[in-house]
Amino acid sequence: MELPVIDLNAFLQGSRCEEDCRNLANVLRQYGAAAIYDPRVEQRDGDRFLDMMERYFEQPTEVKLKDARPELYYQVGVTPEFTEEPRDNSAYAEKLSTKNKPTPFQGKDCKWRFQWRMGPRPECSKYPELEAEPVIPQGFPEWPTIMNTWGEKLLATGFAIAEMLAFGLDLPRDAFVRLLSRGSHLLAPTGVDVDKYEVGHVVAGFHYDLNFITLHGKARYPGLFIWTREGIRIPCKVPDGCLLVQVGAQLEYLTGGYLEKGFHEVVITEQAKQKAKECKSHWRVSSTLFVHVQVDSILQPLGHFQHNELAKQYYSPIEAGAQVAQELQAIQLKNTT
Repeated sequence: MELPVIDLNAFLQGSRCEEDCRNLANVLRQYGAAAIYDPRVEQRDGDRFLDMMERYFEQPTEVKLKDARPELYYQVGVTPEFTEEPRDNSAYAEKLSTKNKPTPFQGKDCKWRFQWRMGPRPECSKYPELEAEPVIPQGFPEWPTIMNTWGEKLLATGFAIAEMLAFGLDLPRDAFVRLLSRGSHLLAPTGVDVDKYEVGHVVAGFHYDLNFITLHGKARYPGLFIWTREGIRIPCKVPDGCLLVQVGAQLEYLTGGYLEKGFHEVVITEQAKQKAKECKSHWRVSSTLFVHVQVDSILQPLGHFQHNELAKQYYSPIEAGAQVAQELQAIQLKNTT
């Protein structure tokens, strides 16, 4: 099934769009995700980005490893395959019906990832590892231009979504945007060689994203599955010309659980194997942007969301940087060597 599409046109033109804002909030509540149409995001920029990332991931392992920064918890540069391990979400998975359970998987993800910081950061912070300078791989002189061109467009979409969502949730329109200003936003594409694994192999184990929202351009290969609020597992199909947005843990925190972080997994499918016969590159690359709350800001339920009992019980105030550090430790990125 295809996700409902939220068109940002009216909002961007300054027209009345209350219905669109409330529809966005309702769709994210039901699915944890939505398809987004933003006329400012051009496919040619996404194609240039995917072309470059395919060439990057196709390089030999020893070349890519030069770009790894384990001392910074892999928050810039490349994260090698078999480094990140999905945290234990078995308590949630056990509640799912048999046909909706995650694909059986143990161990660490076979995906590679590259993290490129986007936007300005604070001049000083308690969390310097989350504010590190970006890594520019050798042999890619076009790298900063292509990464920033694509990343800035996704980030602009993310901020528009944040403002619309606040309005749709009966919060001040800047409630989320002011928390995202100077956030540790990361353009973070992943890559996996489709030829290397059999159908049914898990690329990214059952997990949620730790940040505010995640945006994806449309991938050239299928394989992403998401879970609705009712615990239904569905293949994620994004219409041409649209982006995908997913709810992250920070947004769940800020709404006291009203919006729930979206669980998902990536699996090698038969359709992906067939697609590999048509594509120049056999690397499945995600076009991913993590939108983050600024690390020194406090995560806590906002406005009317702070008054429900769930918020008081499960969402005590915490600095965003501390929340990120806890999550990185849980997925084996923090304090690794």
